[in-house]
Amino acid sequence: MPVLTILSYVARELLSSLILNYKLVPVYIIIILLIKTQYERHRELNTDHNTNFLKSLWEIFEETIFFGIVVGFIAGFIMVSIGITLDSKVFEYLLMIMAFLMLFNIRFICLSYAAGLLALISIVFHLPGINVTHLLALIAIVHLFEGILVLAGAGKDCMPVYIKYDTGIAGAFLTKRFWPVPIIFLTFITQQYGNIIKESIEVNWWTLFNPEIAGTGTIAALGLDCAISVLCYTDIAITKQPDKKSREMGIQFLLYSVILFLIAVFSRYIYFFKIIGAVFAIVTHEFIVLYSRYRERHGTPMFVPVRRGIRVLDIPIESHAFKMGMKRGDIILSINGKDVQTEDGIAEALRDFPTFIWIDAVDVYGKKKEYEYKCYPKGINNLGVMIIPRESEVTYNIDYYENYSVIKNLVRRFRGNSRSI
Repeated sequence: MPVLTILSYVARELLSSLILNYKLVPVYIIIILLIKTQYERHRELNTDHNTNFLKSLWEIFEETIFFGIVVGFIAGFIMVSIGITLDSKVFEYLLMIMAFLMLFNIRFICLSYAAGLLALISIVFHLPGINVTHLLALIAIVHLFEGILVLAGAGKDCMPVYIKYDTGIAGAFLTKRFWPVPIIFLTFITQQYGNIIKESIEVNWWTLFNPEIAGTGTIAALGLDCAISVLCYTDIAITKQPDKKSREMGIQFLLYSVILFLIAVFSRYIYFFKIIGAVFAIVTHEFIVLYSRYRERHGTPMFVPVRRGIRVLDIPIESHAFKMGMKRGDIILSINGKDVQTEDGIAEALRDFPTFIWIDAVDVYGKKKEYEYKCYPKGINNLGVMIIPRESEVTYNIDYYENYSVIKNLVRRFRGNSRSI
């Protein structure tokens, strides 16, 4: 089948599903509302110091929905082209598994865990209609695009927070992104969804994965269907710059997806690779996440208070500091020849609205820097930076926010209510 024909099939199914599918549209809207809730909860960490660092919710939604649809379209084209075929019940199972895993830890809402567990359950109990090979390929393709999105957004929309470190505080950057992705895939034509009957598709081109009914070796009439998945990337950068941290994670996700895809291909011919793939999908993803957190929590923080000068944590775009070229982690030593040790010291140095300023600083690697800035005729009275004071309130509790459990939260609330009675 010509490429343009496949593209047209996928595009038509994508648009009709997001507009006309009376079952899918409410699910899509609910997921978007849940994402909105997560972003609002994320923004509760914001303080008066960094109120202007974040985009509006509407801007975030525009990007979230747009990139989710783009990824869904491209991923759908790839999945249809290589013949990945899934039973409609697969996504029902995945939804139930995700809902169950969410009770233990919110970060387990991930296709790797849910699909990996479903693959293992299918292998052990021989569930009908579950093609483990195609399921592994689905995980690989979805995480391929997650890696691409993480790389493309490296260092963007990350929020500066204060965390507890030893007896003091340190600065860190929190990144939390969600993308609702409509996934287009081949399915068996005998399945009906309400009153919607899928258009028959004859797979008469070469495919890497044979579109056959799992366990039968026979090819059935096929159609296209759509399901909603969610890509979620949450990370915290403590020991390195946030853009570097995101690039490292993005590359790891890409390698993870490539290796898993190869395992899926081999599993077509060697049954044992199905087991390897299911275990790899869960264990390797968990290792990537846990090892990343271990390195950040046990490494040396990059953004800590200093004895001399004042360290810059973040610099919003269009601020005076941004225009003069200052970087995250810089240590401001003096402004116009006046030593500064606090935020009030910066305000004092700029009290008279100077039209020309020069700043002596040291970058995060210890190299001396000198910044100059002209602002005629009004002058400036602030740099617009977020600093790391020697004492401040911790705004981000790593253990609480990164290991949020619905069950633990309910138990905690129940105990609290019991004590108050």
